[in-house]
Amino acid sequence: MKKIVLILACFIGFTSFAQNIPTDSLEFYRRSAHVLLIDNKVDEAVALYKKLALSGDALSGYQLYELYSQGKGVQKDPQEAEKWSTLAQQIIAQQQSSKKQHANNQTYENQPLTLEDLLNKSGSLIEKGASEKNKALAIGLVGGVGGSVLITVGITKQSTFATIAGGIVTGGCGLAALILDIVGNKHIKQGGELMRRVQITGNGISVHF
Repeated sequence: MKKIVLILACFIGFTSFAQNIPTDSLEFYRRSAHVLLIDNKVDEAVALYKKLALSGDALSGYQLYELYSQGKGVQKDPQEAEKWSTLAQQIIAQQQSSKKQHANNQTYENQPLTLEDLLNKSGSLIEKGASEKNKALAIGLVGGVGGSVLITVGITKQSTFATIAGGIVTGGCGLAALILDIVGNKHIKQGGELMRRVQITGNGISVHF
């Protein structure tokens, strides 16, 4: 009965305490407590370990368990040792529960797209791809015309610079247009693949484009 009361008291204390030490500073202060313990400043070390344990540091809880269960620098006290051991176990259990909840949240966030999501995303990809292909066509035409004009001027006026510049403009715009056209085709293809998923998962809904 005493053991049950002790565990309940420890649990209530753990769930109701306000953290005194920020989570990102636990390791630093734990090292400080270790140094105090090594320097035989046991009272200061124990006080800091307790503060750490009550701030959610399981390792400090187990350290207190070791000290009180074996009487290392403190009076041997099995009940006190069990109290800190129980607290440390509760901290670990709570951390594992939080990790599990976080994993569940990630799983929920990564759920398959809904029918509406697929439709919207596929339409956006196809529209984006079409826009990129139009830009590619425009760049190719502008580059071709501009380059041809420069080359013509270079030949007419025997200007090597104009001829070379015309070739650079034509080649550069042609390459840019080619890359943009490839990217546009890729996005249209991705949109089409998503659209086919809509047709498969849409329970009879047929979408054409």
